[in-house]
Amino acid sequence: MRNNLTSFHDVNTSLHWLIVEDALRDQKGHWFEYISTFWQGLHELGDNVTVLADRQAESFILENLKALPVLPPSIWHRMSDGANPLIRYLRLPVHAWQTVKAIKGFLSQNNAYDVIFVPTVLVHHLLAWTCLIKRHLIGRRTRVILFFPNAPVNYDLATGEYNWTNSLTTRLLKFLLKILASEVQNGQVILGAETYSMQKALTILSGVNFTYFPHPVQPFSTEKINLSTDGKLIMGSYGAARHEKGNDILYRAILEFNHLDTNSNIQFILQCLEGFEGERSLLADHTNVTWLNEYFQLGDYPKYLQKTDVMLLPYRISSYSLRVSRVIIEAMVNGIPVIATEGTTLAEQSAEFGALVKCKNEDPVSLAEAIRYAVTHYQELNAQAKQAVPKAQKHFSVQYFRDCLCNVPLVSLP
Repeated sequence: MRNNLTSFHDVNTSLHWLIVEDALRDQKGHWFEYISTFWQGLHELGDNVTVLADRQAESFILENLKALPVLPPSIWHRMSDGANPLIRYLRLPVHAWQTVKAIKGFLSQNNAYDVIFVPTVLVHHLLAWTCLIKRHLIGRRTRVILFFPNAPVNYDLATGEYNWTNSLTTRLLKFLLKILASEVQNGQVILGAETYSMQKALTILSGVNFTYFPHPVQPFSTEKINLSTDGKLIMGSYGAARHEKGNDILYRAILEFNHLDTNSNIQFILQCLEGFEGERSLLADHTNVTWLNEYFQLGDYPKYLQKTDVMLLPYRISSYSLRVSRVIIEAMVNGIPVIATEGTTLAEQSAEFGALVKCKNEDPVSLAEAIRYAVTHYQELNAQAKQAVPKAQKHFSVQYFRDCLCNVPLVSLP
Protein backbone atom coordinates (compact mmCIF):
# COMPACT_ATOMS: atom_id res chain seq x y z
CA MET A 1 0.00 0.00 0.00
CA ARG A 2 1.45 3.33 -0.94
CA ASN A 3 1.42 6.06 1.69
CA ASN A 4 1.93 9.20 -0.34
CA LEU A 5 -0.76 10.62 -2.57
CA THR A 6 1.75 12.72 -4.48
CA SER A 7 2.65 9.50 -6.33
CA PHE A 8 -0.96 9.01 -7.39
CA HIS A 9 -0.11 9.72 -11.01
CA ASP A 10 1.85 6.46 -11.11
CA VAL A 11 -0.55 4.05 -12.82
CA ASN A 12 1.52 1.09 -11.59
CA THR A 13 0.77 1.88 -7.95
CA SER A 14 -1.63 -0.51 -6.22
CA LEU A 15 -4.74 1.26 -4.94
CA HIS A 16 -7.35 0.37 -2.35
CA TRP A 17 -10.85 1.28 -3.54
CA LEU A 18 -14.06 1.74 -1.58
CA ILE A 19 -17.06 1.58 -3.93
CA VAL A 20 -20.22 2.99 -2.36
CA GLU A 21 -23.52 2.20 -4.13
CA ASP A 22 -26.83 2.06 -2.29
CA ALA A 23 -28.64 1.16 -5.55
CA LEU A 24 -26.78 -2.15 -5.40
CA ARG A 25 -29.66 -4.14 -3.98
CA ASP A 26 -30.81 -6.72 -6.53
CA GLN A 27 -30.28 -7.69 -10.17
CA LYS A 28 -32.70 -5.17 -11.65
CA GLY A 29 -31.19 -2.40 -13.71
CA HIS A 30 -27.50 -2.33 -14.61
CA TRP A 31 -25.99 -1.79 -11.17
CA PHE A 32 -24.85 -5.34 -10.54
CA GLU A 33 -23.21 -5.63 -13.98
CA TYR A 34 -21.68 -2.18 -13.63
CA ILE A 35 -20.14 -2.74 -10.20
CA SER A 36 -19.13 -6.29 -11.15
CA THR A 37 -17.11 -4.88 -14.03
CA PHE A 38 -15.18 -2.63 -11.66
CA TRP A 39 -14.80 -5.30 -8.99
CA GLN A 40 -13.34 -7.81 -11.43
CA GLY A 41 -11.32 -5.34 -13.49
CA LEU A 42 -9.67 -3.61 -10.56
CA HIS A 43 -8.73 -6.91 -8.97
CA GLU A 44 -7.15 -8.00 -12.25
CA LEU A 45 -5.09 -4.78 -12.21
CA GLY A 46 -3.78 -5.63 -8.73
CA ASP A 47 -5.96 -3.24 -6.74
CA ASN A 48 -7.95 -4.02 -3.60
CA VAL A 49 -11.71 -3.39 -3.69
CA THR A 50 -14.34 -3.11 -0.96
CA VAL A 51 -17.98 -2.67 -1.98
CA LEU A 52 -20.70 -1.19 0.20
CA ALA A 53 -24.30 -1.98 -0.77
CA ASP A 54 -27.88 -1.34 0.35
CA ARG A 55 -28.42 -2.95 3.75
CA GLN A 56 -31.34 -4.83 2.15
CA ALA A 57 -29.16 -6.25 -0.63
CA GLU A 58 -29.92 -9.76 -1.82
CA SER A 59 -27.58 -12.57 -0.86
CA PHE A 60 -26.65 -12.92 -4.55
CA ILE A 61 -25.14 -9.41 -4.46
CA LEU A 62 -23.32 -9.98 -1.19
CA GLU A 63 -21.86 -13.30 -2.26
CA ASN A 64 -20.75 -12.36 -5.78
CA LEU A 65 -19.21 -8.99 -4.89
CA LYS A 66 -18.25 -9.72 -1.28
CA ALA A 67 -20.31 -6.59 -0.63
CA LEU A 68 -21.04 -5.26 2.84
CA PRO A 69 -24.73 -4.31 3.46
CA VAL A 70 -24.25 -1.10 5.43
CA LEU A 71 -25.93 1.64 3.36
CA PRO A 72 -29.45 3.05 3.80
CA PRO A 73 -32.22 1.77 1.52
CA SER A 74 -31.69 2.75 -2.09
CA ILE A 75 -33.14 6.11 -3.07
CA TRP A 76 -33.10 5.03 -6.74
CA HIS A 77 -35.61 2.26 -6.04
CA ARG A 78 -38.03 4.76 -4.47
CA MET A 79 -37.98 7.44 -7.15
CA SER A 80 -41.11 6.23 -8.95
CA ASP A 81 -43.17 4.97 -6.02
CA GLY A 82 -45.83 7.68 -6.31
CA ALA A 83 -44.99 9.42 -3.04
CA ASN A 84 -46.31 12.98 -2.63
CA PRO A 85 -43.89 15.92 -3.12
CA LEU A 86 -43.45 16.56 0.61
CA ILE A 87 -42.36 12.98 1.22
CA ARG A 88 -39.96 13.14 -1.71
CA TYR A 89 -38.37 16.34 -0.41
CA LEU A 90 -38.10 14.96 3.12
CA ARG A 91 -36.29 11.90 1.80
CA LEU A 92 -33.40 14.11 0.74
CA PRO A 93 -32.12 15.18 4.19
CA VAL A 94 -33.13 11.84 5.73
CA HIS A 95 -31.22 9.79 3.16
CA ALA A 96 -28.24 12.17 3.39
CA TRP A 97 -28.16 11.90 7.19
CA GLN A 98 -28.45 8.10 7.05
CA THR A 99 -25.62 7.96 4.51
CA VAL A 100 -23.35 10.19 6.60
CA LYS A 101 -24.03 8.06 9.66
CA ALA A 102 -23.32 4.81 7.79
CA ILE A 103 -20.13 6.02 6.08
CA LYS A 104 -18.79 7.79 9.15
CA GLY A 105 -19.27 4.64 11.21
CA PHE A 106 -17.68 2.44 8.57
CA LEU A 107 -14.66 4.69 8.03
CA SER A 108 -14.04 4.94 11.75
CA GLN A 109 -13.16 1.24 11.62
CA ASN A 110 -11.75 1.12 8.05
CA ASN A 111 -9.77 4.18 6.96
CA ALA A 112 -7.01 2.91 4.65
CA TYR A 113 -8.64 3.77 1.31
CA ASP A 114 -6.90 5.54 -1.54
CA VAL A 115 -10.08 6.05 -3.56
CA ILE A 116 -13.73 6.33 -2.58
CA PHE A 117 -15.90 5.89 -5.67
CA VAL A 118 -19.60 6.80 -5.61
CA PRO A 119 -20.84 5.59 -9.03
CA THR A 120 -24.35 7.06 -9.26
CA VAL A 121 -24.78 10.38 -7.48
CA LEU A 122 -28.10 12.15 -6.94
CA VAL A 123 -28.49 15.34 -4.92
CA HIS A 124 -29.36 13.10 -1.92
CA HIS A 125 -25.89 11.56 -2.13
CA LEU A 126 -24.16 14.85 -2.92
CA LEU A 127 -25.53 16.44 0.27
CA ALA A 128 -24.18 13.52 2.30
CA TRP A 129 -20.78 13.47 0.64
CA THR A 130 -20.34 17.23 0.89
CA CYS A 131 -20.78 16.87 4.65
CA LEU A 132 -18.44 13.86 4.77
CA ILE A 133 -15.74 15.56 2.71
CA LYS A 134 -15.88 18.83 4.61
CA ARG A 135 -16.13 17.37 8.10
CA HIS A 136 -15.00 13.74 8.21
CA LEU A 137 -12.46 13.27 5.41
CA ILE A 138 -10.28 16.26 6.25
CA GLY A 139 -6.68 15.15 6.56
CA ARG A 140 -7.30 11.70 5.09
CA ARG A 141 -5.16 10.64 2.16
CA THR A 142 -8.18 9.67 0.12
CA ARG A 143 -9.53 10.87 -3.20
CA VAL A 144 -13.29 10.87 -3.77
CA ILE A 145 -14.87 10.30 -7.18
CA LEU A 146 -18.46 11.53 -7.30
CA PHE A 147 -19.97 10.23 -10.51
CA PHE A 148 -23.00 11.84 -12.21
CA PRO A 149 -24.57 9.50 -14.79
CA ASN A 150 -27.51 11.88 -14.97
CA ALA A 151 -28.10 15.50 -14.00
CA PRO A 152 -31.01 17.99 -13.79
CA VAL A 153 -30.17 19.60 -17.11
CA ASN A 154 -32.65 20.44 -19.84
CA TYR A 155 -31.80 20.37 -23.54
CA ASP A 156 -33.57 22.92 -25.74
CA LEU A 157 -34.17 21.25 -29.10
CA ALA A 158 -34.83 24.61 -30.76
CA THR A 159 -31.65 26.38 -29.62
CA GLY A 160 -29.37 23.43 -28.90
CA GLU A 161 -28.58 24.92 -25.48
CA TYR A 162 -28.45 23.30 -22.05
CA ASN A 163 -29.95 24.81 -18.91
CA TRP A 164 -30.49 23.73 -15.34
CA THR A 165 -33.99 22.56 -14.49
CA ASN A 166 -35.90 24.94 -12.26
CA SER A 167 -36.39 23.15 -8.95
CA LEU A 168 -35.36 23.38 -5.32
CA THR A 169 -33.26 20.23 -5.55
CA THR A 170 -31.39 21.63 -8.56
CA ARG A 171 -30.60 24.80 -6.66
CA LEU A 172 -29.27 22.71 -3.81
CA LEU A 173 -27.15 20.64 -6.19
CA LYS A 174 -25.63 23.80 -7.72
CA PHE A 175 -24.91 25.17 -4.23
CA LEU A 176 -23.22 21.97 -3.10
CA LEU A 177 -21.03 21.85 -6.21
CA LYS A 178 -19.84 25.37 -5.45
CA ILE A 179 -19.04 24.37 -1.87
CA LEU A 180 -16.80 21.57 -3.17
CA ALA A 181 -14.99 23.82 -5.65
CA SER A 182 -11.76 24.04 -3.62
CA GLU A 183 -11.55 20.25 -3.15
CA VAL A 184 -12.18 19.77 -6.87
CA GLN A 185 -9.51 22.31 -7.72
CA ASN A 186 -6.85 20.61 -5.60
CA GLY A 187 -7.80 17.17 -6.89
CA GLN A 188 -9.05 15.58 -3.66
CA VAL A 189 -12.57 15.44 -5.11
CA ILE A 190 -13.18 14.45 -8.73
CA LEU A 191 -16.56 15.12 -10.29
CA GLY A 192 -17.08 12.53 -13.00
CA ALA A 193 -19.28 12.30 -16.09
CA GLU A 194 -19.42 9.41 -18.54
CA THR A 195 -20.01 11.28 -21.80
CA TYR A 196 -18.09 14.20 -23.23
CA SER A 197 -21.38 16.06 -23.73
CA MET A 198 -22.34 15.68 -20.06
CA GLN A 199 -18.86 16.64 -18.91
CA LYS A 200 -18.91 19.81 -21.01
CA ALA A 201 -22.45 20.83 -20.05
CA LEU A 202 -21.93 20.35 -16.31
CA THR A 203 -18.60 22.16 -16.31
CA ILE A 204 -20.09 25.16 -18.11
CA LEU A 205 -23.31 25.31 -16.09
CA SER A 206 -21.78 24.73 -12.65
CA GLY A 207 -18.53 26.63 -13.08
CA VAL A 208 -16.76 23.65 -11.45
CA ASN A 209 -14.56 21.27 -13.39
CA PHE A 210 -15.98 17.86 -14.31
CA THR A 211 -13.79 15.04 -15.63
CA TYR A 212 -14.71 12.56 -18.36
CA PHE A 213 -14.49 8.87 -17.48
CA PRO A 214 -15.54 5.98 -19.74
CA HIS A 215 -18.35 3.62 -18.75
CA PRO A 216 -16.48 0.29 -18.51
CA VAL A 217 -18.11 -2.76 -20.08
CA GLN A 218 -16.68 -6.26 -20.38
CA PRO A 219 -17.19 -7.97 -23.77
CA PHE A 220 -19.26 -11.14 -23.52
CA SER A 221 -17.78 -13.24 -26.30
CA THR A 222 -16.13 -12.97 -29.68
CA GLU A 223 -18.02 -15.91 -31.13
CA LYS A 224 -21.61 -16.15 -32.30
CA ILE A 225 -23.69 -18.99 -30.94
CA ASN A 226 -25.85 -21.21 -33.12
CA LEU A 227 -29.13 -19.61 -34.12
CA SER A 228 -32.58 -21.13 -34.46
CA THR A 229 -33.80 -18.38 -36.79
CA ASP A 230 -33.21 -19.98 -40.20
CA GLY A 231 -30.20 -17.81 -40.91
CA LYS A 232 -32.15 -14.57 -40.63
CA LEU A 233 -30.54 -11.25 -39.76
CA ILE A 234 -31.34 -10.53 -36.10
CA MET A 235 -32.19 -6.99 -35.01
CA GLY A 236 -32.63 -6.57 -31.26
CA SER A 237 -33.97 -4.12 -28.71
CA TYR A 238 -33.42 -5.17 -25.08
CA GLY A 239 -34.17 -3.83 -21.64
CA ALA A 240 -37.33 -2.40 -20.11
CA ALA A 241 -39.32 -0.52 -22.75
CA ARG A 242 -39.66 3.18 -21.95
CA HIS A 243 -40.85 6.32 -23.71
CA GLU A 244 -37.41 7.93 -23.43
CA LYS A 245 -35.91 4.96 -25.27
CA GLY A 246 -38.26 5.49 -28.20
CA ASN A 247 -39.96 2.10 -28.06
CA ASP A 248 -43.17 3.54 -29.49
CA ILE A 249 -41.17 4.95 -32.41
CA LEU A 250 -39.43 1.61 -32.90
CA TYR A 251 -42.62 -0.44 -33.07
CA ARG A 252 -44.20 1.93 -35.59
CA ALA A 253 -40.98 1.90 -37.64
CA ILE A 254 -40.98 -1.90 -37.81
CA LEU A 255 -44.57 -1.77 -39.03
CA GLU A 256 -43.50 0.75 -41.69
CA PHE A 257 -40.50 -1.38 -42.66
CA ASN A 258 -42.65 -4.50 -43.00
CA HIS A 259 -45.00 -2.63 -45.31
CA LEU A 260 -42.06 -1.46 -47.44
CA ASP A 261 -40.28 -4.80 -47.56
CA THR A 262 -42.65 -7.74 -47.23
CA ASN A 263 -39.99 -10.34 -48.08
CA SER A 264 -37.16 -9.24 -45.83
CA ASN A 265 -34.99 -11.89 -44.20
CA ILE A 266 -35.13 -10.14 -40.81
CA GLN A 267 -36.14 -11.30 -37.35
CA PHE A 268 -36.82 -8.57 -34.77
CA ILE A 269 -36.34 -9.60 -31.12
CA LEU A 270 -37.97 -7.01 -28.88
CA GLN A 271 -38.05 -6.99 -25.08
CA CYS A 272 -41.08 -5.22 -23.61
CA LEU A 273 -42.20 -6.04 -20.08
CA GLU A 274 -45.20 -3.72 -19.98
CA GLY A 275 -46.85 -0.79 -21.71
CA PHE A 276 -47.09 0.23 -25.37
CA GLU A 277 -50.08 -2.05 -25.89
CA GLY A 278 -51.38 0.02 -28.79
CA GLU A 279 -48.16 -0.04 -30.79
CA ARG A 280 -47.50 -3.70 -29.95
CA SER A 281 -50.96 -4.72 -31.14
CA LEU A 282 -50.09 -3.39 -34.60
CA LEU A 283 -47.33 -6.01 -34.80
CA ALA A 284 -49.32 -8.87 -33.30
CA ASP A 285 -49.69 -10.70 -36.61
CA HIS A 286 -46.17 -10.07 -37.87
CA THR A 287 -44.25 -13.34 -37.76
CA ASN A 288 -40.86 -11.63 -38.03
CA VAL A 289 -41.29 -10.13 -34.53
CA THR A 290 -40.38 -12.10 -31.38
CA TRP A 291 -41.46 -10.58 -28.06
CA LEU A 292 -39.61 -11.05 -24.78
CA ASN A 293 -42.06 -10.27 -21.97
CA GLU A 294 -39.94 -11.08 -18.90
CA TYR A 295 -36.69 -9.99 -17.32
CA PHE A 296 -33.63 -11.90 -18.48
CA GLN A 297 -32.54 -14.70 -16.20
CA LEU A 298 -28.90 -14.76 -15.16
CA GLY A 299 -26.78 -15.44 -18.25
CA ASP A 300 -29.59 -14.93 -20.77
CA TYR A 301 -28.66 -11.42 -21.86
CA PRO A 302 -25.16 -12.34 -23.11
CA LYS A 303 -26.73 -15.14 -25.15
CA TYR A 304 -29.20 -12.79 -26.81
CA LEU A 305 -26.45 -10.24 -27.42
CA GLN A 306 -24.38 -12.92 -29.14
CA LYS A 307 -27.34 -13.66 -31.41
CA THR A 308 -27.86 -10.04 -32.38
CA ASP A 309 -26.58 -8.67 -35.69
CA VAL A 310 -27.87 -5.08 -35.34
CA MET A 311 -28.96 -3.18 -32.21
CA LEU A 312 -32.00 -0.91 -32.49
CA LEU A 313 -31.58 2.16 -30.26
CA PRO A 314 -33.83 5.05 -31.40
CA TYR A 315 -33.55 6.84 -28.05
CA ARG A 316 -35.03 10.34 -27.78
CA ILE A 317 -32.73 13.37 -27.87
CA SER A 318 -34.69 14.96 -25.02
CA SER A 319 -33.43 12.22 -22.70
CA TYR A 320 -30.14 11.10 -24.26
CA SER A 321 -28.44 14.23 -25.54
CA LEU A 322 -26.15 13.94 -22.48
CA ARG A 323 -26.74 10.56 -20.85
CA VAL A 324 -24.87 7.38 -21.64
CA SER A 325 -26.49 4.11 -22.54
CA ARG A 326 -24.74 0.96 -21.35
CA VAL A 327 -26.42 -0.97 -24.17
CA ILE A 328 -24.63 1.04 -26.86
CA ILE A 329 -21.28 0.28 -25.24
CA GLU A 330 -22.15 -3.40 -24.95
CA ALA A 331 -22.86 -3.36 -28.67
CA MET A 332 -19.59 -1.63 -29.55
CA VAL A 333 -17.26 -3.75 -27.44
CA ASN A 334 -18.90 -6.85 -28.93
CA GLY A 335 -18.69 -5.62 -32.52
CA ILE A 336 -22.42 -5.15 -33.19
CA PRO A 337 -23.57 -2.40 -35.60
CA VAL A 338 -26.18 -0.02 -34.20
CA ILE A 339 -29.02 2.18 -35.36
CA ALA A 340 -29.21 5.25 -33.13
CA THR A 341 -30.78 8.71 -33.11
CA GLU A 342 -28.72 11.52 -34.55
CA GLY A 343 -27.89 14.05 -31.82
CA THR A 344 -27.74 11.56 -28.94
CA THR A 345 -24.64 10.40 -27.10
CA LEU A 346 -25.36 6.94 -28.54
CA ALA A 347 -24.78 8.21 -32.06
CA GLU A 348 -21.78 10.25 -30.93
CA GLN A 349 -20.05 7.28 -29.31
CA SER A 350 -20.92 4.67 -31.93
CA ALA A 351 -19.68 6.95 -34.72
CA GLU A 352 -16.26 6.97 -33.01
CA PHE A 353 -16.08 3.45 -31.60
CA GLY A 354 -18.35 1.30 -33.74
CA ALA A 355 -20.55 1.15 -36.83
CA LEU A 356 -23.49 3.57 -36.90
CA VAL A 357 -26.61 4.01 -38.98
CA LYS A 358 -28.32 7.27 -37.96
CA CYS A 359 -32.04 7.96 -37.81
CA LYS A 360 -33.91 11.17 -37.14
CA ASN A 361 -35.35 11.96 -33.73
CA GLU A 362 -38.86 10.58 -33.10
CA ASP A 363 -39.32 9.72 -36.78
CA PRO A 364 -40.63 6.19 -37.54
CA VAL A 365 -40.19 6.62 -41.29
CA SER A 366 -36.56 7.66 -40.89
CA LEU A 367 -35.99 4.71 -38.57
CA ALA A 368 -37.59 2.33 -41.07
CA GLU A 369 -35.25 3.67 -43.74
CA ALA A 370 -32.29 3.18 -41.40
CA ILE A 371 -33.34 -0.43 -40.82
CA ARG A 372 -33.55 -0.97 -44.55
CA TYR A 373 -30.10 0.58 -45.02
CA ALA A 374 -28.64 -1.69 -42.35
CA VAL A 375 -30.09 -4.70 -44.13
CA THR A 376 -28.67 -3.80 -47.54
CA HIS A 377 -25.28 -2.72 -46.15
CA TYR A 378 -24.93 -5.26 -43.36
CA GLN A 379 -21.67 -6.84 -44.52
CA GLU A 380 -19.98 -3.45 -44.69
CA LEU A 381 -21.36 -2.36 -41.29
CA ASN A 382 -20.42 -5.66 -39.67
CA ALA A 383 -16.84 -5.40 -40.94
CA GLN A 384 -16.59 -1.82 -39.66
CA ALA A 385 -17.94 -2.80 -36.24
CA LYS A 386 -15.52 -5.72 -35.92
CA GLN A 387 -12.60 -3.54 -36.96
CA ALA A 388 -13.47 -1.01 -34.23
CA VAL A 389 -13.68 -3.61 -31.43
CA PRO A 390 -10.07 -3.25 -30.15
CA LYS A 391 -10.44 0.53 -29.92
CA ALA A 392 -13.82 0.26 -28.19
CA GLN A 393 -12.65 -2.38 -25.72
CA LYS A 394 -9.59 -0.35 -24.79
CA HIS A 395 -11.53 2.87 -24.29
CA PHE A 396 -14.47 1.40 -22.37
CA SER A 397 -12.30 -0.54 -19.95
CA VAL A 398 -11.57 -0.44 -16.25
CA GLN A 399 -7.92 0.11 -17.15
CA TYR A 400 -8.71 3.31 -19.05
CA PHE A 401 -11.10 4.46 -16.29
CA ARG A 402 -8.28 3.98 -13.78
CA ASP A 403 -5.84 5.81 -16.04
CA CYS A 404 -8.22 8.78 -16.22
CA LEU A 405 -8.27 8.90 -12.42
CA CYS A 406 -4.49 8.73 -12.13
CA ASN A 407 -4.11 11.51 -14.69
CA VAL A 408 -6.12 14.02 -12.65
CA PRO A 409 -3.48 16.19 -10.97
CA LEU A 410 -3.39 16.40 -7.19
CA VAL A 411 -2.24 19.94 -6.44
CA SER A 412 -2.13 19.76 -2.68
CA LEU A 413 -3.38 17.79 0.28
CA PRO A 414 -5.91 19.22 2.75
